[in-house]
Amino acid sequence: MAELSRARVTTHDVARAASVSRVTVSRVLNDHDNVTADVRERVLQAAADLGYLGRRSRPSAGAGPGAARGPLLREIGFLFTSVVGEEPVSGNAFWSRVLHGVEQEATAGGAHVTYRSISLWADRPDLLIEAVRSARLDGILLVGPALESTARTLLRTGRPLVLVDNAIPGVAADAVLADGFTGARAAVAHLLEHGHRDIAFIGGPFRAGPPPLAHPTNTVWSVEQRAVGYWTALREAGVEPDPGLYEGDNLTTAGGYAACRRLLEGGRRFTAIFCANDESAIGATRALHEARLAVPDDVSLVGFDDIEVAAHLIPPLTTVRVDKMAIGACGVQRLAARALAPGAPTSTTKLHVDLVPRGTVAPAR
Repeated sequence: MAELSRARVTTHDVARAASVSRVTVSRVLNDHDNVTADVRERVLQAAADLGYLGRRSRPSAGAGPGAARGPLLREIGFLFTSVVGEEPVSGNAFWSRVLHGVEQEATAGGAHVTYRSISLWADRPDLLIEAVRSARLDGILLVGPALESTARTLLRTGRPLVLVDNAIPGVAADAVLADGFTGARAAVAHLLEHGHRDIAFIGGPFRAGPPPLAHPTNTVWSVEQRAVGYWTALREAGVEPDPGLYEGDNLTTAGGYAACRRLLEGGRRFTAIFCANDESAIGATRALHEARLAVPDDVSLVGFDDIEVAAHLIPPLTTVRVDKMAIGACGVQRLAARALAPGAPTSTTKLHVDLVPRGTVAPAR
């Protein structure tokens, strides 16, 4: 994974990493012919690994020979999608931190970030393409649970594209997201270690699976990885998952509240809930409180993401910490690598997560 330093990467850093002179780096990044293929590849790989943001020059549109040239990534598009429609990033504790990481990394490399919410354009590829062209974007970060059709439309623009906190099987695009599977597995294992066996799950929007297992599948890729971690941890402990303890909604506090109400009304016994994000866990806490069930004495609760408010709840929420700013920064670095080497194989980067035990888990009664 590229180094997540906030310091601006220079041609001197690239030269040192590639074991060449700065003059050679300049020749490669300015597309001079007097460089061997091996050296060119080594310099481009070093630039990509370091997250060099593309001071590589290229002619501006319509410029003649010898015209001034600009950086490869001047304008980066932060194109945001959400399961709740036109949700503003500024009001979301998770996505606002991702955006902050994007802006810091882009600014350090001399690039500007343009933010657009595109949830309502999912079925209007003409509007998407026109938005990219009118904003004169040099690269695109497609952030959130975008549809496959949206990603394919944006790939048609010819701009470098990176999926942020998402991955789309079958779409040849780089992706950066937290390691949801490992985090969820650790969260459920933590509950199992406290004696819980009847553990419910609250995720995002999902489709019921085919008979006979009726395994639900989340429509949001990153949440589905957390669901798979949940199923895996239970089976590793010899606990057969109960599909009746699986609920999903829109990943907001209201959605978590509604999902928990459905669990309670379903009549199945559970002593703990693992939520796919902290906002759902906060909503579930309210539903449990209204049902006169105490957290953690009656029901233990674990969230995911570690948004800022999680540590200040009463009791403080046990959760899985995600470095949200690092996701944004790494997305910019992957975008820079793609711009420098557009023909390189695509890759998915999963960032490390940590379980944060706090006050919402107690031994099962």
